[in-house]
Amino acid sequence: MHILMIECNPNGIAGIADALALGHDVTFVSADPDFYLGASPLAEAAFAHDRCDVIKSTEAFSIDELERLAKEINAQKPVHGVMTYSEYHTVHAASVARSLGLPGMSVEGALNARHKHRTRLTLEKTDVRQPRFVSVADPKDMAAAVHKIGFPCVVKPSDGTASLHVLLLRDDQELTDYLAELAKVDDYGRGVTRIPEIVVEEFVEGELVSVEACVLQSGEIVNLGITDRNLSGFPYFIEMGLTYFRGHPLQDELFAMNEKVLKGLGVDFGFIHAEYILAEGGPVLCEVNGRLTGGIVPQLMELSSGVNAYLEVIRQALGEKPELPVPGDVIAGGHWFGSPVDGEIVSIGFDKLQGTPGFVEALAYAKPGRTVSRLSKSNFDWLGHLIYTGKDRDEATGRVRAALDDIDFNLSVKVAR
Repeated sequence: MHILMIECNPNGIAGIADALALGHDVTFVSADPDFYLGASPLAEAAFAHDRCDVIKSTEAFSIDELERLAKEINAQKPVHGVMTYSEYHTVHAASVARSLGLPGMSVEGALNARHKHRTRLTLEKTDVRQPRFVSVADPKDMAAAVHKIGFPCVVKPSDGTASLHVLLLRDDQELTDYLAELAKVDDYGRGVTRIPEIVVEEFVEGELVSVEACVLQSGEIVNLGITDRNLSGFPYFIEMGLTYFRGHPLQDELFAMNEKVLKGLGVDFGFIHAEYILAEGGPVLCEVNGRLTGGIVPQLMELSSGVNAYLEVIRQALGEKPELPVPGDVIAGGHWFGSPVDGEIVSIGFDKLQGTPGFVEALAYAKPGRTVSRLSKSNFDWLGHLIYTGKDRDEATGRVRAALDDIDFNLSVKVAR
């Protein structure tokens, strides 16, 4: 079978590698293929595979150009499935699938999930709990929107991801500084241009969790499990640790709410990742992502369920009924780490972790000699992760947090004189 992959994410390169190993052909379209070579250890071998065609297109973020290119690719070698693991490209994948008559999410549903202001506005008159919000398209209207919501409030680009440019504002000076920084951001890399809409919403306190789900081709919504998400770094929102499991005290309420959200948005196909804040009065919708959950969560899914979620996304795109990664008896947890200060990496070692109970993986993203900044603003500040398993959520979480103290992290720091 021939799979058309529109961009990806670094962890998703594993899905390309797995598809090739199963004998599928993959055509990978990207505005910047070199980005993946520097971000994933699997990319070089995957891109060099004789059944993998890598097409560089600097215009790939234009849906019209992408659809033209997809039809050209399809004419040369019929495409059987269209997909992406990239949050930035969910609407693109849906549009191309529609243009080729292949399985995919409705474009309207993809747009409603992709753009946070559309999510809020579409669900505004339903009984889905959301923060009070104002959608702003012109920076000149930001001050009025912020004062309407009141401090503290959260501001976020409507089309952002990985907590990039998401900030808790506490006063007018922070608003001024935020707008000055955001004015410098025209794109997110790989040709992804930023849309003007910004969402201003009330700050809702509570634990952050996500519901991982799959909408089958029949339209049936299957809630798979819950991922708890520990945040750090206020006024920024950086995800630091998580576990994937079933049995949360609010699971039934979360699953029922998730079905309302997905139906209300018109999200009708594929693996879905939706985040909720567990506020005092009940779950509040944070955001919806119309694709498989990112980061290391697919690994946690496979450790707990035995199902490779990356491959199941591909199988579903090819029109097959996917096997679903429902958590099992083993619970997997992960934790990211970063640098406490700016400096240059001398070494990152994990020797003390080898053989400890539940240890699965320790991975550094940065090599010695790289200059790094303090973990402070977004998930892009991560320098590596650890993964452990346990018999339950508490054991897995406890093991991975304890292991953080045994990372051998050496940094060269300039001292001001």
